[in-house]
Amino acid sequence: MSLNAALRLMAGSVVTLSLILGHFVSPLWLWLTAFVGFNLLQSAFTGWCPAITLFRMVGMREEVCDCRGMTVNQGVHIIAGVLILATTLPVILAVAPGTLLIVTLIIGLSLIQSAFSGWCPAIMIAKALGFKPTHSA
Repeated sequence: MSLNAALRLMAGSVVTLSLILGHFVSPLWLWLTAFVGFNLLQSAFTGWCPAITLFRMVGMREEVCDCRGMTVNQGVHIIAGVLILATTLPVILAVAPGTLLIVTLIIGLSLIQSAFSGWCPAIMIAKALGFKPTHSA
């Protein structure tokens, strides 16, 4: 599994788990969901997040891009991060109904399955927007 696939798996798992905990235990868990969205967004621009550091330490293989510009993986991070924040923060701030979190759950589950299949809507959108493909290093 590549570093980026592992990151999608971890992000999707934490989003899904925090939504479940937010529903059944305490709405404060939704802040963890928002944190994951923010972390995905900032990692697209900085290339750093705690999970990436951990995955590099355990020797996961990275993907590279032989081009200028942002990669498909960065595009996925931007798309997923923005959508997670856009669907979680309005619920946390009580300006939208909790049913909006169904969209967040779909994003989390999509990230999980994309770690195994290599396909998700965000990957297709990122490619269509011109983000550059990557390959194994």
